[in-house]
Amino acid sequence: MINRILMELYDSYENNDINPLIEFAYKTFVDKIAARIFIGCTLIMFSRCNGYKPRYDATRENLLSIVSAAKEKVGEKNLLAFYIERVNTKKGIYKYLKDINNEGIISSVNIIIDYLEQFKPKFTAEMKNIIFKKINKE
Repeated sequence: MINRILMELYDSYENNDINPLIEFAYKTFVDKIAARIFIGCTLIMFSRCNGYKPRYDATRENLLSIVSAAKEKVGEKNLLAFYIERVNTKKGIYKYLKDINNEGIISSVNIIIDYLEQFKPKFTAEMKNIIFKKINKE
């Protein structure tokens, strides 16, 4: 479900309209900092989409990887802050992630990670549960 939403938001992004992304973020996250981080990270993901059908690069896994970069350190900065300051070339992304190096943002980052983890495929966990139940019946 989240991948379909991200693809639809990417389609709007391609048409130079990020308002659906902004609306989605603020409706999804009560924490306003989390909403801003979600918008910024999603814009990073969208800006990096490429290939034959770039919207298929707009996935939960790619977004989770970008958001998680805020928890990785490179010297005194987190990896996401390093990316914003030294690698990013797209205008508008900094607006949403300008405070990404503050220590207080980790709780907001965790909110986004928890949200994205809800959509993690559960095949392995479900199979383990079925096998565990079958073993206990025997």
